[in-house]
Amino acid sequence: MILPIYEVQELIESMGFADVVFVTSIDEEYLKNVTSTIVLITESVNDLDKRANNRFRSMSYGVEVQIFYGINYNTPILDIEIALARLLEKNDWKTTQSKSHINDPTTNQVTKVFYFEKNYILED
Repeated sequence: MILPIYEVQELIESMGFADVVFVTSIDEEYLKNVTSTIVLITESVNDLDKRANNRFRSMSYGVEVQIFYGINYNTPILDIEIALARLLEKNDWKTTQSKSHINDPTTNQVTKVFYFEKNYILED
C-alpha cells in the first residue's frame, strides 16, 4: 500500500495549480520563495482502529495540507480550495478542518491549511 501522504501528493499534483508539492518538508531552496505556489503535505494522524478477535481491522490516517500561494497567484483561490476538497472527498478523504487564510504582513503571501482523514479497512 502506498503511504497516504503520497496518495494525496499525486492527487494534488494532478490538479496542476501548484508549482511544487512537497511531502514531509520543504526543500531549502524554496523556504524563502514567495513567488511560487507551494504545497506541503505532512502526516497528522496514524491510528489503528476497530479491533476484532484481538486484531486491528482498520487504520485511520490523516494529513495536513498547507498551501503557500505565490504572491502573484491570479486564479481565484477559493475555486482551487473547493476543487481540492472535492477531489480528496471523491477519493474517500474527509475534510476534518479548514483553517482561515493567513496573510503574511511582510511578504503579502496568503497561506491556507486543511486537515483530511481517511479510513482504510485492512484485509486479513
